[in-house]
Amino acid sequence: MSTPKEQWQITDALVYSADWIDPSRNDWGHYLVVYSYRVGEDRFTGDCKHYGKDSDSYLHPDDVISIRYSPERPAQSYYPDAKKRLNKAIFFLGIAAGVALIVLLIIYLSGGFR
Repeated sequence: MSTPKEQWQITDALVYSADWIDPSRNDWGHYLVVYSYRVGEDRFTGDCKHYGKDSDSYLHPDDVISIRYSPERPAQSYYPDAKKRLNKAIFFLGIAAGVALIVLLIIYLSGGFR
């Protein structure tokens, strides 16, 4: 049985790069963060996506971050502080619900529902 991610080992990692990736048809804009870390004598490289805006101030080369790595497979890692992508379906559902509420409010205020 594998160890849950929340219980993976914590170590420091050195940021190699944090490059902005423009939004595309299939993905939101995000930073692609590449980092390296050591486990014993071995060195590993990991990466993650941090979703946000291009204007967000974010990580820079040579910054030190805390990552978690799998004790069973040290080459597997993740950066727990990275912002996750908002699911597009949930995003658009939220917009649709907001529009529906505004329409209902307009109908109510104009004397509807009586």
